Amino acid sequence: MDFVKFMVARIPYYVEYNPEYGFAEQNMGFYVSMIACFILPLVLLKLLILPAKHKLPPSPPAFPIFGHLHLLGTLPHQGMAHLAKKYGEIYSLRLGSVPAIVVTTPSMAREFLQTHDKIWASRTVRIKSAFYFSYNYSGIAFAPYTPVWRNLRKICMLELFTQGRMEASQGVREVEMRYMIRSVLNDAHQGQPVDFKLKLNALTANVVARIVLNKRFTGCVDSTAEEEAEAHEFMEIIEELFILQGTFMIGDYLPWLRPLDLGGTERRMKVLRVRLDAFLDKILHEHEEKRDNGPIAEEDKDMIDVLLNEMYKQDPNEAERIDMNNVKSTILNMFAGGTDTSTVTMEWAMSELLRHPQCMKKLQAELDAMIGRERLVRESDIPNLPYLQAVIKETFRLHPVGPLLVPHESTDDCEVAGYRIPAGTRLYVNIWAIGRNPDAWDRPLEFDPERFMSGPDVNIDIKGQDFRLLPFGSGRRGCPGIPLGMLIVQCTMATLIHAFDWSLPPGEAPKDMDMTEAFGLTVPRASSLFAVAKPRQDARLY
Repeated sequence: MDFVKFMVARIPYYVEYNPEYGFAEQNMGFYVSMIACFILPLVLLKLLILPAKHKLPPSPPAFPIFGHLHLLGTLPHQGMAHLAKKYGEIYSLRLGSVPAIVVTTPSMAREFLQTHDKIWASRTVRIKSAFYFSYNYSGIAFAPYTPVWRNLRKICMLELFTQGRMEASQGVREVEMRYMIRSVLNDAHQGQPVDFKLKLNALTANVVARIVLNKRFTGCVDSTAEEEAEAHEFMEIIEELFILQGTFMIGDYLPWLRPLDLGGTERRMKVLRVRLDAFLDKILHEHEEKRDNGPIAEEDKDMIDVLLNEMYKQDPNEAERIDMNNVKSTILNMFAGGTDTSTVTMEWAMSELLRHPQCMKKLQAELDAMIGRERLVRESDIPNLPYLQAVIKETFRLHPVGPLLVPHESTDDCEVAGYRIPAGTRLYVNIWAIGRNPDAWDRPLEFDPERFMSGPDVNIDIKGQDFRLLPFGSGRRGCPGIPLGMLIVQCTMATLIHAFDWSLPPGEAPKDMDMTEAFGLTVPRASSLFAVAKPRQDARLY
């Protein structure tokens, strides 16, 4: 105890400024003494004395308090895959105070996401970024499994991502595709490498913004000063949103450290939430005014119009009725799911094609044979391009954007593979490890689209029915936006490969490409991809 007093006496006060609440003096010594004198003994009592009520899967040795957090490293999906080599296809972790299960094989993924899907269909309510940016866990991605969430998912499936709505927004995607082609062509004429991520971010942001908000936010040559300011603010907000959602917060795993706000991340979240509210309130007010002016034609409705219509037509007394927080959160989920994920997938796909020139040539040969050189790619061409689809599947296998999916959480005790797992346990399905599992795939570390062209993998499903390839998850929590995401990814890649010849900048060799991953909300390349584009069609087509 003398040692504790000695250390506490040397922990300084610090002063934190919050724009909303003013200055607040906090004594870090108080928190540390509480931890040392009260919380630590209770945790040790629970771990060492109280009998275990459940038979859990095997687990690595853990540190007191921190559990297995130190084993995850900077790329948790890779750290978890490494642990699976020693502890098997299913093992347990304790991430601070969070009990977790990790599975790394298709059969185990099927057990949790299909056989016991309902028990594992919920989400955790212990992640602060989801609290702030999913409006208290009310969006389609991060909400717990409740009647409101089930109603919201039904609306997404039956109203937002239908075949009819995808067809209605086809013109939007075609216009934005032409903007992107001309932007790439401009770089080619200037002799400068194309910043692949920059071009794709602009494309996906504009496509999603026009479909969801009926606005275009980047590259608007005829914008007013007010529109330019709004676009700039929007892009700033989305960029900060992605950064904060991908930031590790120790308080998510050790709740008693949360009041310290180490690193100031939660303070940044609060500030951004205020900006988000103001921005979304303005957008929603514009849509409310549009509704007040009379009925909106079906072809003129964006996704906010659809969500507001569903919200207002429901009985206010219904338990599953969605509210404005559900609408706001779903808007943000659509941007996260439709922009960053698509961009990251396409950047990895182009990286692999540049590393494997023979695959690039084969894809161009298929495009030329099916489409020719007299026109550009259309969305209706995609079903007739099997090699393109194989390239995208192989990219999903080797470079899943969400390598651990969005974590599930159990709502009840569950028995799986002879283990009894308690309610409230977090589930990580490591689809990165599944995609590289030698028991599931032949030559798992090789980029080989041909594996999907013939043999047992030719008809593999990417929508959650084949548990070797789960880019969109599976079961009740599978991604509802698959139709839009696949349209954007497949058509954009087909257009870029058909319209241009691509090569690495001078002095760079395919075998020396840096394929290092960076971890965050998604798992992109650690360094942006730059490539040289050369037009391969008649100039009048551009």
